[in-house]
Amino acid sequence: MYVGKIVWNRQRFLKDPDTGKRQARPNPESEWIVQEVPELRILSDELWHAAKVRQAENTIVRDDGSVDVGLINRCRRPKYLFSGLTKCACCGGGYSAISQTHIGCSTARNKGTCDNRVNIRGDELEARVLNALKTRLVDPSLFARFCQTFTQEMNRLRMEGRGILPPLRPRSKGSIGSWRPCLT
Repeated sequence: MYVGKIVWNRQRFLKDPDTGKRQARPNPESEWIVQEVPELRILSDELWHAAKVRQAENTIVRDDGSVDVGLINRCRRPKYLFSGLTKCACCGGGYSAISQTHIGCSTARNKGTCDNRVNIRGDELEARVLNALKTRLVDPSLFARFCQTFTQEMNRLRMEGRGILPPLRPRSKGSIGSWRPCLT
């Protein structure tokens, strides 16, 4: 639909006799039925191709040609707004999820070296911080300072996270994109 095409018969479903669940299997492109619907197009061809090139550049491929999904999953962005940014006032340790809805001091929970057993609902923390930003950072200079500090901290955390990724090396000739991670 993004480029104004609807494709039928892209895949078939087979039932696994052991589990009884359906499993999708791709059909060959020669069997696809493609219908042009330009009135449903939401992206230009240039934007579509640029996105596909970017996806190919960001694909993490093993030496055998398969995609390393595990490494991609470990490199995901944080799930919550303040993930990795909340610190304990007593010990300086990070706050993490202690239940489905609450966060608390990781050091107190995991190591027992901090006495801070206070926890807070994650949605309540987000609401309090965002409310404070709205009501107390109305001064443009304070807001600019907050944005600068927040950006610096997020960049620092991203750079630390990139230490997990393997170094990049050139892809083989003929592949889309010019670099890929070295997973050897």
